[in-house]
Amino acid sequence: MSNSFNKADQAAADLLIAFVNTRDLEEGTEEIGDSEGLRHWVEEQTGEYLPVPDEEAHARVLALRESLRAFLCANNGVAAGGRELAALREAAERSRYRSSFGPRGELTLGPARSDLSGFEARLLLSIERLQAQGAWPRLKACTDEGCQWAFFDTTRNRSRTWCSMKECGNKEKTRRYRRRQGAG
Repeated sequence: MSNSFNKADQAAADLLIAFVNTRDLEEGTEEIGDSEGLRHWVEEQTGEYLPVPDEEAHARVLALRESLRAFLCANNGVAAGGRELAALREAAERSRYRSSFGPRGELTLGPARSDLSGFEARLLLSIERLQAQGAWPRLKACTDEGCQWAFFDTTRNRSRTWCSMKECGNKEKTRRYRRRQGAG
């Protein structure tokens, strides 16, 4: 990871992680299960007003979330194919960006729209920002298929595979032990 990782980079990572984790596979909960919930969640995360999306746009964002989850699983060694990443590619095709100058004269790139497409563009810009900083491979999803919780790998050698050693890591080690005992 680059030494220049800053608050904006952390905010980008936090947004992506929070978005993927709006669906908890283990608990079976969904934070953005309807259009109003999605609107509220996006406003809470970005501080920007968002009109209530229609059902088609809501479904599109849910597909984007699962595509992003597959992308994070790929960062953790789980193969992700074209079908799993299709919603990310489609979002990239739809996204439009606007450049402007920040308070210190730096060129910034942001979403050109303030609707749900703008939120999708913000997610893609977050990926790009982390890739530019060399931090993208550290964003992962837990390898436990029943979990797939998104997290930021802070280990020096980038070897973390589970969201939590106490939970998923322990479960996997127990499964491996039982398989070895059953085979012997």
